[in-house]
Amino acid sequence: MNFVHLPSELQLHIAEKLESRELSHLSRTNHYFYSLCTPALERLAQEPRGLLCALWWAILHNYPPLVQLLLSKGYDINHLLYGQLYFGTALHISVMARNHPLITLFLENPALDMNKLGRDGDTALHKAIVKHDLEAVKLLHAGGVDLEIGDMFGRTALLLALKYEHEEFMIFMEHEETMENEEIIEFLVRNGANLNVLLPAGTEPYITFLQGLVWVGSERLVKLALEYGADPEVRDSWHKRAIDNAVEWGLTGIVDILREVSLLLDTDVQ
Repeated sequence: MNFVHLPSELQLHIAEKLESRELSHLSRTNHYFYSLCTPALERLAQEPRGLLCALWWAILHNYPPLVQLLLSKGYDINHLLYGQLYFGTALHISVMARNHPLITLFLENPALDMNKLGRDGDTALHKAIVKHDLEAVKLLHAGGVDLEIGDMFGRTALLLALKYEHEEFMIFMEHEETMENEEIIEFLVRNGANLNVLLPAGTEPYITFLQGLVWVGSERLVKLALEYGADPEVRDSWHKRAIDNAVEWGLTGIVDILREVSLLLDTDVQ
């Protein structure tokens, strides 16, 4: 008997037994089969793929129509998704996948909690810093993310970017990543990041952003930080300021910059 002559209920029952690829081919034959198979297709679309839930899979494989379908079916974009690679919300995952169109899509969704912490204790903005993704940082900032939320170690987005800048001197990094990381730091400084927030003692070899820039040895970024309000007098647990560190390490160029805005050194007083 010809398939098309079977009752609709029986056709649908048969269609539901097909593999997803076979069902897809069947649904493309004409509009009738497409409408008949739509319920089964939508059910299949919402099923997990291995350890990945449907929404996560759609993000990682860049299927915006499937993302839209899943959102229309009530998928929670703020749910902390679980899988082999990342822990976080749909926004976290789109950032880790460097999928800028989906980042924009989620940011435009009023249901999104853009500042929610993932299971790693960080925000989507922290993930963008980890990926050295300046464009994602700009999109998230334009969407209204909070620049001052700390990760599990108390590092804001700016201090996390500084951490990666510091590590440039300790581990090999691609030149392109290094340049983009500096651009991220500059972008955050120019767009209102708090330059005087303190890191918990012992988290890094410095506790302030300005001290961290001295470790990095960037005269340009030190000047920029001072221009945007970095306090040169903040002291760490060893009672040292940024200028004290610069003197100790023989960074004469940075010492000259900081002398213009810092109180006298102990050696000057003597």
